Amino acid sequence: MTLVSPPQYPPRRNGCLMGCLILVLIVTVPPILAAGYGAWYLWEGWRHNPAYRLAADLVRHDGMTQQVLGQDPVITGVEGNVFSWMPGLARDSYEVILEGPKGEGHLAITEHHSTFGSPTLDGAILTGPDGRRYDLMKHQEMPGTGNATPDNSI
Repeated sequence: MTLVSPPQYPPRRNGCLMGCLILVLIVTVPPILAAGYGAWYLWEGWRHNPAYRLAADLVRHDGMTQQVLGQDPVITGVEGNVFSWMPGLARDSYEVILEGPKGEGHLAITEHHSTFGSPTLDGAILTGPDGRRYDLMKHQEMPGTGNATPDNSI
């Protein structure tokens, strides 16, 4: 008769430690990723937005913008951005600050684009250093705008 020794099992590991580490990762990684993306978008990412690129092209190539602000106006900041999305269609509205040799202006643009399409400009209103407003889509000054008339519309 031979004696059979009981099978040797590996020592038990602490499963609680692995479970706690996984839980900590699940809870902390999404906020860290969201904060990282938000920081990147605030410093650099908005420049890749289709609406911003459309505004930059408009500023660079529109003759009326150059007449109002001088040669080679540049976008120096973004005052506001409104973005809406629904399946198949996205809309953007941007308010950007422009600077040129003749002073500072503000450009409000609205655009829409399909999920996979290129952006289509809906409106572009330039407010010059003197307070006059210009419709860049129609290439004309908007009536009743200037320093004498207060303008409360958006």
